[in-house]
Amino acid sequence: SDWRKPNGQFEIRPEDVAGFMESLPVRKVWGIGPVAAAKLQAEGITTCGQLQRLSTLALQQLFGRFGTELHDLCRGLDDRPVQTHRARKSLSTERTFSTDLETIESCRLQMDPLVVEILEDLQHRPKSPPVAKIFVKLKFADFSKTTVERTGLDPSLANYTQLLTEGFGRSGQPVRLIGVGVRFAETPNRTSRQLILNFD
Repeated sequence: SDWRKPNGQFEIRPEDVAGFMESLPVRKVWGIGPVAAAKLQAEGITTCGQLQRLSTLALQQLFGRFGTELHDLCRGLDDRPVQTHRARKSLSTERTFSTDLETIESCRLQMDPLVVEILEDLQHRPKSPPVAKIFVKLKFADFSKTTVERTGLDPSLANYTQLLTEGFGRSGQPVRLIGVGVRFAETPNRTSRQLILNFD
């Protein structure tokens, strides 16, 4: 849970749900993305407590059938079964730097251990689906972001360096964050090619 970093353990007891939901931003509710959040903000609604003041009919007028479900969700009511086993779609690691990186060479030096880390993680996940894409994520000094990804490339240092170079060239700003990762094939089968891990 993002509410309790770094260990991610956070308990909301049944008697605490109402109080917790009162101040919870609507953007935290499942199903409310940027468009829905903007629509609610236009109505002066930014928290679940404010959302709870709308009737089911008003929510249906705003969001159609989802309005009925939203009436319960903003109160912490959700009858969907918990899925304890869900296929992982990606694996990544990233690092934010205390001093911005101004050259591609300094970025490459800082990216190398991230690539080693992601390769080691993959080696410890032999039952993971085949890798479909690799990607490099960059955040710049002005907080703009870019992600470069390619299909069919092995997750090797050389290939990640290629993506890093392309991403670095998209902005004239120094780099404050680098992330590397892989996206797994959604429907692996016997004919899928398992990419070979390469530290070179």
